[in-house]
Amino acid sequence: MAAKQSDETKLAVMDTKLDNVIDRLTTLDDKVSRHYVSKEEFDPIKKIVYGMVSLILIAVVGAILALVIGAKP
Repeated sequence: MAAKQSDETKLAVMDTKLDNVIDRLTTLDDKVSRHYVSKEEFDPIKKIVYGMVSLILIAVVGAILALVIGAKP
């Protein structure tokens, strides 16, 4: 009889843990859907930022080259 009771207790504990896992996954799914940006939504922003950084770097490199080439000894 003790072994049967132990098995029932183990099943009850596993059931409780499974319910907790399901609740946490539901919460995680809710957070992901509300608070994170998908790759498709982020791609245009990434292109704009990369374009601006590229323009700034080209301007800096151009200014340095102008100083080097335009320098008179």
